[in-house]
Amino acid sequence: MGGIADYSGATVAQLGLGGRRTECRARFRDAASGTSGTFRARTVTIGTRGAEEEDARCFEARFDEVFDAETFDAGKTREYFERTPSAANERWAAYVAGAMGEFLRAISSDADASNKRARAWVKKLARCDCEIEIRSDVPQGKGVASSAAVEIAVARAVAASALRAGVVSEDDAARRFSAHVAMIPLYCQTAENDVVGAPCGFMDQYACFHSVDSASRGNFIAIDCDLANTSHDGAEDIYRLVPLPRKLRVWGIDSGVRHSNSGGSDYARVRCGTFMGKKILINEMNARLNRDVVPSKVDLCGVITARQWDEGSAGSPMSWSQHVDEEMTGKSFLARYISHDDEPNTTIDADSTYTLRATVSHAVREHARVREFLSILEDWPSDDVCADDDVRQLGRRLGDLMFASHSSYSSVGLGSTATDDLVRLVREVDVERNALFGAKITGGGSGGVVCVLGEDSPSARAAIDAVRREYAKKHSLTNLPDLLHASHVTDVD
Repeated sequence: MGGIADYSGATVAQLGLGGRRTECRARFRDAASGTSGTFRARTVTIGTRGAEEEDARCFEARFDEVFDAETFDAGKTREYFERTPSAANERWAAYVAGAMGEFLRAISSDADASNKRARAWVKKLARCDCEIEIRSDVPQGKGVASSAAVEIAVARAVAASALRAGVVSEDDAARRFSAHVAMIPLYCQTAENDVVGAPCGFMDQYACFHSVDSASRGNFIAIDCDLANTSHDGAEDIYRLVPLPRKLRVWGIDSGVRHSNSGGSDYARVRCGTFMGKKILINEMNARLNRDVVPSKVDLCGVITARQWDEGSAGSPMSWSQHVDEEMTGKSFLARYISHDDEPNTTIDADSTYTLRATVSHAVREHARVREFLSILEDWPSDDVCADDDVRQLGRRLGDLMFASHSSYSSVGLGSTATDDLVRLVREVDVERNALFGAKITGGGSGGVVCVLGEDSPSARAAIDAVRREYAKKHSLTNLPDLLHASHVTDVD
């Protein structure tokens, strides 16, 4: 819950996949030449229908071609993957190089005295052969954070290599290095923004980072995405674990349609429109409420509530939504406001028309939906007093919020026929919602996986299989769509 609203400062909630892993090993050895080393990456993706579907991809280049070995500035790495012909079909390696490079950049630019040994280790790497090996059975391009999982796994593996190399020798150095490790989610988000060119928020990176612990099993990772709360000292305070009740289950059904969050995607267009609408809204609120809020310094969800957006407040007898244009051309916006304060993540195209009101509405309403969703889970009755009728009543309300979220994706242009079909089938297979309570698209939208909430019961599992059969029949599929299982408290290793 909360997808495509993290960059607006919303509260979001993610539940990890059960039994799925992305693992990485990093090795650094002195290069034989004694000058520039080699950067090698190999990734093995395990197919959902068995190990025989393993897909291995390899990448190799000179270390100093991929990285600025002095500063590890993201610009050189991005340029390599954008301009080097041999890398055109190896864009996957940009996620690997970006995550590693951004972590090393943070270490090398930290001038704290206790960080001296770590900086010396980073400086030495340009003369090393680097080998990154990744193995994952997380489906790619399906809206289940596969790219973030790779980034987090790579950064963690590089951090582990640093520790093995002895970069921490004193208590102060250990604390400083631990602070950098805690910031890995933000470093990986920066890598995806600045190297890969995908304008994502940081919810996927934080969820992946904190889902590796056994304590997260069967728990939603609820994240406050207000960037003002993140720092070396407070990075751990922006999330909490919220249990999925034992009597509920979450499944993911793969629509078979890939999606992308890259710079030219529908996702990027929606983000761009959100920041355009945000600037218009805050300027209007400043004028009517005699304020001087700087749009670039605040998150959208921090300046207006869903109720104010729908009903208005002091300074606006009508809803604040009426002050944001439904649509506006890039040319008109730039003439009035100069910029939307989201450069370089997204760029306004003067010749395009953007949907503004719907994109702002999605962010502020999704923030409210997630907060209610989490509140219901946190107030869930204990198992010994929670009757079946209670489970269904509360489950249906959670489902209502999921259905509303799915519709909101469509309203901003991030829906798809395939995912709409899956959500519709969830409604049709269990009309009374006695076993399946709700469903929604996941991730950046425009395809991918549909998440379904239901009872932890045989009847719910039978209904899920019925949805898959009907979907396969409608789309003339040879096999049933792949089924993913969210982590549950009863899972065993």
